[in-house]
Amino acid sequence: MSDQNTPRSAQTWGREARELIREAARTERVQPLAEAIRHLARASEIHPDHGGDHAEDIGSAYLTWYDITGGLALLERALPACRFALESDTDSARRMSNLGLCLVRWFEHTGQIQALDEAVELLRAAVTADETDGRPARSSYLSNLGLALTRRAEETRDVSAAGEAVEAHARAVRSGPGDAGTTAAMLSNLGMARMVAHRLTDDSEHLAQAIGTYYEAVALVPEDHPYAPGCLAGLGDALTAAAETGGAVEPRIEAIEVLRSALVDLPDKHPDRPVFLSQLAACLRLAFARDGDTLALTEAVACRRDAVSGTPVGHHHRWSRTASLALALRSLYEATGDVGTLHEGRELLTGILRDAPEDHADRARWHGDLAGLLHRLGAHLRSTDVLAEAATLLRRAATSTGADHPDHSMHLSNLASLLTTSLELAWDPVAFDEAAEALRQVARKAAPSNDINAGDLLTLGRLHQARYRHTGADDAGERATDAFASAARATTAPVGIRAMAGQSLGHLHSAAGRHDSALAAYRTALELLDLVAWRGLDRADRERLLTDFTGLGNAAAASALATGSPEQALTLLEQGRGVLIGQVLDDRANDSGLEEAEPELAAELRTAHEALERIPEADRTPLDRQRLALQRDDVLERVRARPDFAHFLRAPDPAELREAALHGPLVTLNLAASRCDALITTNRSTDALPLPDLTATDAVTRANTFIQAVNANAWGTNDTIRETLAWLWDTVTAPVLDRLGIAATDTERLPHVWWMPTGALSVLPLHAAGHHRRRDGESRSALHRAVSSYTPTIRMLRHIQQRALHEGQSAPALVVAIGSGPTPLPHAVAEAASVASRLTGPVHRLLDAQATRRAVVDQLVASGRAHFVCHATTDTTRPSAGFLQLADGRLRIRDIAALRAPAADTVYLSACTTALGSSRLPDEVIHLSAAFHLTGFRHTIGTLWRVPDRAAAQTADLVYGAPSRTSPAYALNRAARTMRSQYRVNPYEWAAFAHSGSS
Repeated sequence: MSDQNTPRSAQTWGREARELIREAARTERVQPLAEAIRHLARASEIHPDHGGDHAEDIGSAYLTWYDITGGLALLERALPACRFALESDTDSARRMSNLGLCLVRWFEHTGQIQALDEAVELLRAAVTADETDGRPARSSYLSNLGLALTRRAEETRDVSAAGEAVEAHARAVRSGPGDAGTTAAMLSNLGMARMVAHRLTDDSEHLAQAIGTYYEAVALVPEDHPYAPGCLAGLGDALTAAAETGGAVEPRIEAIEVLRSALVDLPDKHPDRPVFLSQLAACLRLAFARDGDTLALTEAVACRRDAVSGTPVGHHHRWSRTASLALALRSLYEATGDVGTLHEGRELLTGILRDAPEDHADRARWHGDLAGLLHRLGAHLRSTDVLAEAATLLRRAATSTGADHPDHSMHLSNLASLLTTSLELAWDPVAFDEAAEALRQVARKAAPSNDINAGDLLTLGRLHQARYRHTGADDAGERATDAFASAARATTAPVGIRAMAGQSLGHLHSAAGRHDSALAAYRTALELLDLVAWRGLDRADRERLLTDFTGLGNAAAASALATGSPEQALTLLEQGRGVLIGQVLDDRANDSGLEEAEPELAAELRTAHEALERIPEADRTPLDRQRLALQRDDVLERVRARPDFAHFLRAPDPAELREAALHGPLVTLNLAASRCDALITTNRSTDALPLPDLTATDAVTRANTFIQAVNANAWGTNDTIRETLAWLWDTVTAPVLDRLGIAATDTERLPHVWWMPTGALSVLPLHAAGHHRRRDGESRSALHRAVSSYTPTIRMLRHIQQRALHEGQSAPALVVAIGSGPTPLPHAVAEAASVASRLTGPVHRLLDAQATRRAVVDQLVASGRAHFVCHATTDTTRPSAGFLQLADGRLRIRDIAALRAPAADTVYLSACTTALGSSRLPDEVIHLSAAFHLTGFRHTIGTLWRVPDRAAAQTADLVYGAPSRTSPAYALNRAARTMRSQYRVNPYEWAAFAHSGSS
């Protein structure tokens, strides 16, 4: 090659290299970069005198490569190349900007603040150098400066740097034109700067502008452009902040959708992937914090794990992302109770604190995070030592941040909450003073806007409640009352906090004898229960969240009784029970009045309810469920805005409740800490009968002893059952029947009584109460005084009574029996044959292997009567997961409740514990018998414990052998009396079967 051609050849190599670098940036492929670097090496060999130019291009190539893959070794090559290039031409604005951007990337990876400071100075100089003859600086230089200033504002919390960053990015956008992708990227950078300004100033205008800017960017960028994921992720981050600030669900749903979209086509090794995963995890964890969404939280934990694994060891954000994983694990413990997640989080944070420098800026926050895990662990273990360790960490965190640091109030708030937990275990006046002072400091800092967190108000109430409980100080009770009242009124707070505050406020007023005030507080909490168990949540989450309000309706009813209002007591108790049952009944309601007055709204509401029911529990998309729940809420709000529909689908009034007693008295047994009563409802009135010999504590003790005995089925089981039945008779059943005037009568014409027990009484056989040792004990036996039925809720009873009037019809019967299996039922097939022989009309039999889930469901929805002989299981921790064991798997409570059987009349469940609810969630009355009511069955016969196979077959034979047209309740009563006559001292054999439903 001649000397004449040498410069041209070097230029060609360089020009082609720059084209390859631009191609790589456009396509995010690294192969062109490797080729570009080879081209530049050839150019340097040919024309070594142009080393500065070649170094500039080499630096650009390695920096682009780093942006695609995130490897630190690439930055280590880019940085010296960019420095050499600038040293070769110190006045070049372009080379200043290139080195400045390289230093920003170095800071982002290593956290070295000196690199960021140098970058800011270089980038300012680049902008100044480029602003000549009144011409604005190039948009790329302004954008790089804005990025450096944004990072400085984030790192140092410098508000002025954030403002300067916003201005630089705004100028970059104005300095266009550029292609759509580049302009979108600059808009996205402007949105990011505005988000930083919002987080530093809490100015909602910055947030609104950021969201608007991101929407512009997303609308502008082509879907397949490399910048599209970043624009989407920025929008998702801003929408998350909006959801966190305002508490609305809609922006959170949109945020999750756009953040997922940002990740869809992003390569696993892309350096931005951990960033976007972290943003998605933050939004998902917010869904748990606001609404209790465990599915979202589980996904958040997975995202946090992936973010950590995708962040190189030694990366600036590796520790912060690991700490965020630990926080997500703490939340997972709160949702699941799995203490292993606390131990894992503790190990992660301990490792960070061991490895991070003592002067690391986030060290105080990590101390606080570890303290939060220890707080939960100490509460779980009831260990004041673990709590004391956590308190030491929080004191250190609060001291090291200082009063002006934005985390200072958070550490003080957490310290107060932790000390309150410790005080609830063991009183310590010094700890009380420290907690009170911490909350005072938080309040002073919030004073300008009076924006004290509702969670802090709840802590303040708990703190003074603990003092009141231990010291009896009047001012402590007053301060607790004020704090709980303020938290209950905080309309933007999570609904769970508001409901908890209302419940605690009611308890305080009730304990002080202020029953009118207690009623108002309890009503506040009760009215929020439907929102606590929001339809947008998974069924398991709704059950879990309602456990915090067990006994709320009982406490409200007790206060109403103290004011002399039994009807109000019944209404409040009903409102606090069966929230989930009520939701299903609401979703299936067919209100002719609304159909006539507002047919379009009625159709909208029906469509929303049907859509919610159609989402399969196993493979539903949670966001679809939440969106449908929001639509349903919107339609319902519009319905209630119409004349005459203000109370549509609200709690029933006393007159509606009395309608359930048209066919016989309804006895509701209310157990509260302060008193126990029977609320006796007839079609004319509701009256209260105090039960002075019954206490809630005694009932719990008796119920626990009883359950242990029947589960063991050991020597002494029948003694325990008989003792319990006698106690039930003396304290509950006899006083009620005496008040009703039901004495020993002709057993062929017994009156019918419905029972709705609450609390611990829900697991006990009221229908079999009595003294059964003596042969002449019939006069003191509930079986011989009345036919007893149960109902989960009054509204459920009313619902099935209405079905009885309008939908009863003949239909085939279904008999299911599974005698084979790991635990055989020897009498199952014989019982099925006996039952089938006594049924009139067509009978479909599914025996053993024939009884698959699909076959059973297909026949069940078309059946009028059904009989099951199989195993069943009650899940006390997740009651809706209870099931009937079929040939190929489980038919769960939630599966059964979702079915609709238009011709359903009676189902007989000759299986274990099918009428036994969860002791963890007794107010929701979740068991198999209740689930079949939701399917449409007017009558269910189930069991409270595991009945021997032979006795179960005998009982079924007696029930089906009753004279024709005998109602199931009367047939079961006759069968139980017959079995009692044979096995009088062995009630384990005959007292377990219970009827629920209509007359």
